[in-house]
Amino acid sequence: MDVKRARASQQPYAPPYRPPIIRCIPKPFLRIFVLSILITSGLLAHLLANLPSFLPVHHAPFEPPSFDFLVHGKHVSELQPPAYPLAPFPETPIQSSLDRERHHRDGPRPPWLAAVICAAGDVERRMMIRTTWMHLYRDVPFDGRFVVSNPGPQWTEIIRTENRTFGDMIVLDHLQEDDLTANTVKTLEFFKWLVNHGRRYEFVSKMDTDLWLNARAFWDRFLLPRMSNETGQLAAAPPHTFIGQMYYSPVHDLVFPHGSMYTVTWDMLELLVSLQDSFHVVAGEDMTNALLLMKGRQVANVVNMSGMEKFDYEDDDARGDGTAWARDQTHPDASSHALVGSGVVAVHQLKDKKLWMRVAECFDEDGVKEMPPPHASPRYRGTSWRLQWFDFWAQVGVSTRYASQLDRIPSVFWTRDNGSWIVDGIWNMGDQKPGLGCT
Repeated sequence: MDVKRARASQQPYAPPYRPPIIRCIPKPFLRIFVLSILITSGLLAHLLANLPSFLPVHHAPFEPPSFDFLVHGKHVSELQPPAYPLAPFPETPIQSSLDRERHHRDGPRPPWLAAVICAAGDVERRMMIRTTWMHLYRDVPFDGRFVVSNPGPQWTEIIRTENRTFGDMIVLDHLQEDDLTANTVKTLEFFKWLVNHGRRYEFVSKMDTDLWLNARAFWDRFLLPRMSNETGQLAAAPPHTFIGQMYYSPVHDLVFPHGSMYTVTWDMLELLVSLQDSFHVVAGEDMTNALLLMKGRQVANVVNMSGMEKFDYEDDDARGDGTAWARDQTHPDASSHALVGSGVVAVHQLKDKKLWMRVAECFDEDGVKEMPPPHASPRYRGTSWRLQWFDFWAQVGVSTRYASQLDRIPSVFWTRDNGSWIVDGIWNMGDQKPGLGCT
């Protein structure tokens, strides 16, 4: 046995077999070829992930898609019965805060309700909102309210104390406090609460806790021009109207105003409540509006907010100098970017407290401050390699990363009726031209 091993060890090393065509290729070129294959595969995967769907599967008119809707990673069928007793909450004062009393004392109820849907435990976030944009624009004629579900025994006394102090909370004590309830039926139950309690406003805005609102700009540009004063009191002029940013959900085959913030006229609110009483839809709270209109065969007028006016904040798009102002190569119509220009109204995705305060620094009592020149700060960072990569593919026209929300709506959703553009049969966009998805 040892003799065989000794003989085997004396035999020359035989390299692994390589086909003749590979043996003809020098090793450096072979390595470059393999590396090129890997890079090409990565680019192909990137392009396939970003290319729009050219043949969208679309539902029939006024026939909403029917499936177990997914909301924040959970199916609506997972909605559970209350996990704690829903004891009646002590009566909510529903009064203007002390700051606002100085501006609206002895006058009629403000025509605009700005309601923030929040969890009972979000005490710190409510204080941030009260002391930032709600305080900054306290002379604008709106009522600011925070809407919570039944806080349960753990939070009841805390909410009672908070409401005694500020008087700006609405408690829906027939709903349990959980994420799925908050993102499905809570907003419509809040609308129903307003109707049942006779709390009428000309405009009602629903917004998330991570949204900064330039209330002055929203009032001046979107609400006041759509009000009449024929009776000596401001009243909403356009009927059955949504004000928000239209959003296309390819997963759900639906278009609707995005739920981070939208505003409805009072008659639209009453219609939604009536439709919900008839059809009992349970889905994402913003897509529920589309489903109800389809089931009821109703059409809503839409005032669409552009990407410059309403967007998700992206800190990578900022200048890197500690401010929220955008880099000079930003894409202002995109769905996410940093602050740019004088048209900023609503900034979303500010869950981080530092980002919230960074954005707040860009506003004063008159609205958004004047944007300083891009290179005014010595700490200006320029564009990161990551964003340069996305910029390149957007420039060559193969990426939709910087497309506006309106541009993402496929052409199959758009129709023309009596001079108006209609989206999905239920959203009357007026003379708002279709986006790139219709080309």
